Amino acid sequence: MQYKYTTTFNFEVKACEEIAGINLSQANIQNLRSLIPTSVDLEKNIDLMGVAFNAAVVNEFNKNGDGIDTKTAIDSIQQFIHKPTNIEHNKKKIVGHIVNAGFSDYSDSTILINVDETEKDPFHIALGAVVYKTVDKDFFDLLEKSTNPKNKMHNTVSASWEIGFSEYQIAVGSKNLKDAKIISDPKEIQEMRGMLKAFGGKGVTDEGEPIYRLITGQVYPLGIGFTLKPAANVKGVISNEFEKTETEKEVIEEAVSDKEKTQAAQLIKITDKISQNLKNTVNNTKIMDLETLLSEIKASLVEKKFSEEAIAGMTATFADAIKTKDDEYKASLEAAEQEKAEIASAKEELQASVESIKEELKTAQERIDAFESEKAAQEAVATFNARMEEIDSVYDLEESDSAFIAEKIKGLDASEESFASLKGELEVFWASKNKEAKAKQEEAIAARVEAEIEKRLNTSEASEVVAEEATAEEVDVEEALENAEATEESLPNNNEAQASKTTLKDKFAAAFSRENVLG
Repeated sequence: MQYKYTTTFNFEVKACEEIAGINLSQANIQNLRSLIPTSVDLEKNIDLMGVAFNAAVVNEFNKNGDGIDTKTAIDSIQQFIHKPTNIEHNKKKIVGHIVNAGFSDYSDSTILINVDETEKDPFHIALGAVVYKTVDKDFFDLLEKSTNPKNKMHNTVSASWEIGFSEYQIAVGSKNLKDAKIISDPKEIQEMRGMLKAFGGKGVTDEGEPIYRLITGQVYPLGIGFTLKPAANVKGVISNEFEKTETEKEVIEEAVSDKEKTQAAQLIKITDKISQNLKNTVNNTKIMDLETLLSEIKASLVEKKFSEEAIAGMTATFADAIKTKDDEYKASLEAAEQEKAEIASAKEELQASVESIKEELKTAQERIDAFESEKAAQEAVATFNARMEEIDSVYDLEESDSAFIAEKIKGLDASEESFASLKGELEVFWASKNKEAKAKQEEAIAARVEAEIEKRLNTSEASEVVAEEATAEEVDVEEALENAEATEESLPNNNEAQASKTTLKDKFAAAFSRENVLG
């Protein structure tokens, strides 16, 4: 079926490797983890990475002015499976495919088992997919960096879902579907469609009310695009690689038996709880009764079935630690009070003598700040212009591309490293806009056009020669001699013949365009 329209829905990606023994640290990632493909052994298939993400919001309109309702989402959810994921919606740059699809809660991404068609509140369309590590190495490196919170390129890559459809209604008044007025009359839709963002409008009615396109009927998911320029306010890609601390892993890995591993994990949880209690105790400026706290600790250890010897040893250790923290806290309070008194006294002594100096320093500082601000602004403008010129010299940019690059460059610091990172991203996503590559392609096309003209020209000249020879054979030789008259010998007008040949070539050149040759 041919769909008249397409649209994209953008959302945050949750990327995670399927590694046994490691749990996700954030609740929303954990809740989406069941969508990561389990039918694929990601430990053996080291060229694949499992990802899970909320692809779109149902019952809420996005910044493009489009949205879908619950019924449309339910009817189309299974069609996401096995659809491709690509770079910037370029269908020739496939980097993975979708394996699982479902729904998740709007607030915490909990997977929803049953969704009723009458549901009006927003919820997510959630997807699970695999990304190919070896198809586009540059892109995968970029995606991997985007999942690393410690990398400067963290949250660079986002996701955008694209669908095809043929029918829509109009919603007016609110981005929440349940609060919007729905217009289904074809005549009214035709009159108001020019206000929609999808058709060049501003997304508001003449009365200033927001207006949206509610996609209805049969929809066809076209796939997922990883993008640098999402329409929605997204955060990028989040990885699970930093879920556990090295200390916790070492404690568990050093345990020999399964029982020891279990007890070690339980001990870590108990220690975390004690540390949190101590932190809360200090923050509340109260010291919990030592005996009460030790009793709670002992009860927890007994419940976990630790040996009496182990309980006694750990209780003593915890008691010493708590006493130490208590003493440190009391000492810090006394030191803070003393320091506060000293500062107050020094402030009073200096107050009378510094008023005039403060005014002079204020004036001098204002001049310095103004000078530094002006200098920094000039340097920033020069750096910005130089970087824009460098990007513009490499890529053939449209106005929207230039605006996007300008915003990106404004957000960079002055270091060459940050600019190099941006150029690295553009090499991946804007390879098709490289001026040098486009120039080489144009030269190749021009050569093909020239070759085609020469071919047609040679064919035409050969045809003329054959025609002249055929005409000469048909003439009666004797009749020609009887009717012959003496004429003066004259040299052939080579210039005229040459001009005729040039004109013929020009005609062929005008007849063939790059589209004719390529077609």
